[in-house]
Amino acid sequence: MRNKGKITMFGKTKSIVLSSVLFVFCFAYNASATPINTSAEVVGNITVTEQTPLNFGQFTVGIAGGVINFDAGTVITTGGDVLLLGGDAGGVARLNTTGTPAAALVTVTVTGTTLASGGNTMPIVGNCLGPNGGDTLGADNGSCTFNSNQSATDDVQIGGKLSVGASQPSGVYTGTLEVTAAF
Repeated sequence: MRNKGKITMFGKTKSIVLSSVLFVFCFAYNASATPINTSAEVVGNITVTEQTPLNFGQFTVGIAGGVINFDAGTVITTGGDVLLLGGDAGGVARLNTTGTPAAALVTVTVTGTTLASGGNTMPIVGNCLGPNGGDTLGADNGSCTFNSNQSATDDVQIGGKLSVGASQPSGVYTGTLEVTAAF
């Protein structure tokens, strides 16, 4: 009976904790919730459609070999011992990219490949020239980035650099470049 009527340290602690809990419960009853409108839009994938193929035209090659370049719009140039012939002047590939939100940044990447005729080959490096050739990036640049136009359809030109071997055997060489587009 020594402690009868005396407040101990533990008794004070319980009173303070109980008061704090009651204050929190009272405060929570005065809160209000406000709904916030929320939305999200999933945009579909870009579709890439070939309009015209990449064509390096007709040419002859001497014993030294050389290159054929499409690196500035529709201009074709040669280097080394390669001579373009007038019958088929060739042309850049034209692609349409659709499904892109207007003004979105679009990146088109072109992966190089090998053209083949029978057992004979010629390597090609792709070059993205951008919409209407407006983003001329130079040979051996495999990608380009541009703002999509307001109609959400972009005309993208694809060029490249074809390496022709010394005394390259005659034939029709074919292959495919892999083109991807993302925004």
